[in-house]
Amino acid sequence: MKKVGKRSFIVNVFAVKHLLLLVATFATGCSSVISVKSDDIDTIINEVLLKKSSLANTAFEGYKYYVPRGLTFLNKEEFNALLQDQYHNRYYLYVDAVSYYHKVVSEYEENSSAYYSKRLENGSAFGYLEINEVNGKYFIEAMYRYVKIEVFVDQEQIMDAVCNISYILSSIKYNRSILETLVGENVLNYQEEEFDIFKSKRENGDFLDYVEEYGKYYDKDKELPDQDRVEIEEED
Repeated sequence: MKKVGKRSFIVNVFAVKHLLLLVATFATGCSSVISVKSDDIDTIINEVLLKKSSLANTAFEGYKYYVPRGLTFLNKEEFNALLQDQYHNRYYLYVDAVSYYHKVVSEYEENSSAYYSKRLENGSAFGYLEINEVNGKYFIEAMYRYVKIEVFVDQEQIMDAVCNISYILSSIKYNRSILETLVGENVLNYQEEEFDIFKSKRENGDFLDYVEEYGKYYDKDKELPDQDRVEIEEED
């Protein structure tokens, strides 16, 4: 019988540990050690955001989605949510259920002067991802499947943020029958809503309005939603 040398054993153990690390990284999100390059962001978009996910660990009336590990809710009101990552960056999430219900279509023009700008398309699903440098930080805004997410991060946190956003947006699922009831009963009345998910902050106005606007959504005493409540039948 051929003996296995110590060197071969060490190499094999290292290979197994490396494989487990890759699996763990994939299961929990993107690794923050990847340098920020356009191609890396494109990879996340193609392999995560544009792939329709079956994951879901958070459900609300009329829709559900997946919140990746490392993100926690700070607040949730109607079709708005405020989440925070391990770096204490706050993500504002807005679900435009009315536009989804009416199947509103909008075009996004890529911005050559942005740090990153890309139109998102996959079948009937559409949206955009845009990143701009603002006073030394980076403002990320993404819209896809009628959900808009915005966050300010440091440059070295861009990859993690894009990955978090991608997991959420890829997993959005709607229950059209429930939304039809809400719209029919005028429960969803967005006539006075000025927030337009189809336009970037660059088009809407001042980037720095984000800081003032998002401070309104944090209420530490407010009861948070149950992230494990996922009983919902979706109808896309």
